[in-house]
Amino acid sequence: MVARMTHERVMKRFADRVVVADGAMGSELLARVPPGSHLDLAPLEHPSEVLDIHISYIAAGAELIETATFAASRPRLERLQAGHEVEAVNSAGVKLAREAREISGRDCLVAGSIGPLAGVIDLDEPEGPAAITRAHAEQAAILAGRGADLIVLETFFRLEELLLAIEAVRGATDLPLIAMLTFPFEKLPESHPEIAAAVRELFGCDLLAAGINCAPGPQGTLDVLEYLKEPPGPLAVMPNAGSLVRREGRILLPPATPAYLGRFARRAVELGAALVGGCCGTGPEHIRAIAEAVEGLQPIHARRAGVAIEHPHARACPPHPRPTSSLAAKLAAGEFVRVVQLDPPRGTNSERIIEATRAIAASGHLDAVDVNSNPLARLRMDSLWLASEIQRESGIEAIPHITPRDASLMGLQSQLLGAWHAGIRNLLAISGDPSQLGDYPGVHDVYHVDIFELVRSVSRMAEGFDCAGNPVGEPPTFCLGVAVNPAADDLDHEVDRLRRKADAGAHFTMSQVFFSWEPWERLLDRCGGSLPVPGIVAVWPLPSFKLALRLHNEVPGIFVPDALLARLEAAGPDASKIGRDLALEMLDEAPSRAAGVYLVAPFKNPAEVLHLLEE
Repeated sequence: MVARMTHERVMKRFADRVVVADGAMGSELLARVPPGSHLDLAPLEHPSEVLDIHISYIAAGAELIETATFAASRPRLERLQAGHEVEAVNSAGVKLAREAREISGRDCLVAGSIGPLAGVIDLDEPEGPAAITRAHAEQAAILAGRGADLIVLETFFRLEELLLAIEAVRGATDLPLIAMLTFPFEKLPESHPEIAAAVRELFGCDLLAAGINCAPGPQGTLDVLEYLKEPPGPLAVMPNAGSLVRREGRILLPPATPAYLGRFARRAVELGAALVGGCCGTGPEHIRAIAEAVEGLQPIHARRAGVAIEHPHARACPPHPRPTSSLAAKLAAGEFVRVVQLDPPRGTNSERIIEATRAIAASGHLDAVDVNSNPLARLRMDSLWLASEIQRESGIEAIPHITPRDASLMGLQSQLLGAWHAGIRNLLAISGDPSQLGDYPGVHDVYHVDIFELVRSVSRMAEGFDCAGNPVGEPPTFCLGVAVNPAADDLDHEVDRLRRKADAGAHFTMSQVFFSWEPWERLLDRCGGSLPVPGIVAVWPLPSFKLALRLHNEVPGIFVPDALLARLEAAGPDASKIGRDLALEMLDEAPSRAAGVYLVAPFKNPAEVLHLLEE
């Protein structure tokens, strides 16, 4: 009975008049809470500030306020080690909004806010859709159970995820539902018809309203609405006030005036908007201007009947484009490849390593050089720049490493566009060693995405799109490698990781170092006799017992057999000959066991690896 009364109350509100929503919660919190606060936990850690923001929006004329739970899904909270707080955060979010309504004495609607999981869970992974569905359903059930009047799905970049979220929410509650997509500011006007078509597709679902929030701002939003032309149902529009800028640790809000947002609101209603509000950069004064602008206006659409939703995960993903490099061609043809791994210099002088690569290229023994990226998380010259310099100076192909440790996904993709232009055609994507700054290793690392999303993002670039879905011009079809550790403690988990990387678009794999064929054979056996992508194995001619002992005991993922350690120790000053002989044995056997081999070159004189190949 209560649920039906709530549903009727919401529907009547939207049928009677244009509903004014609130503005930004995040940018308002940034102005009120201490720097470094976790906004995702604001209902628990800053309840008085959240309550004040709700009250100020209601006083400005908002008839719909959203709970401060945009990022309160379990996967997002787990990134803050707060996954166990999902119930508490969402419950507190609804409680604060309802309390603000009671304090204000105005009959506003409380909308449970749910944001996307893109960048947290990979939708294109086999388990991605199910994980996303579980998370959205869980959050919706909590919000509905704690007394939200309706649910708002907002700021979804991908239509596929939004359709999944709609289905998940529908399975958890029958509350009225609003769904909104967002689009990057840099989308060209030529993309507006495509954006409008995506919004129109939402009307095939059982929604109270569908539309756009956040980017591309007021004018961009109106441009898209113009293309909708007689939308089939009520529109919801809650744009940013414009582009936000970060400077010296502060978020600078756009200069859009309340009057500008008021003019936007009137035009949006003319184009079919039934719900008008604001997102990032909009505050109570903007909402006051919107409320005054739409007062007395009637919505074009009163309500819509429900329609069955299609299953978005049934859509086929486009095949991964074929890479274009000589390394890729040789691997595809089944030719055995030989690579040498090099460490970039610690300073600004690359002459010594360039000279070594000239000698390596002139020998004709190697097909490519593999260039590390800040190995052991110690600062060295950029791998992508050095790889392009190596190719330019020596003519041999390079395989630079990339890692999500040191840059955001946008930063990495920007670097890759430049690398492609500079002639780089191969990459090795790795997670990267955690940085060792301070008492908490890895605390300063970026890791905007994990290794699987990084691989998928490089594959999407090969399909012609960046991480936001924007076209990138000439698609950079890199030959993309990934890492695998045959000596991993949990080999089943390692095999699963390799398969996920291959499914995401990897073309080959390079192994962690090992010193007997037993780990490699065990890996092949767990993979059913062959790897999902061609495998290149590591060979490291150990120069000393001291280094072998440190690798075995201090470097995660490297295992040196006890028998080899004993031989190296017994050899004393002749330990390097033991390491050299073992490397030669492995080089001899590698063609019958793997698709290629890469040699770890001596740190101080990389060209010495040529003597090993000549033998």
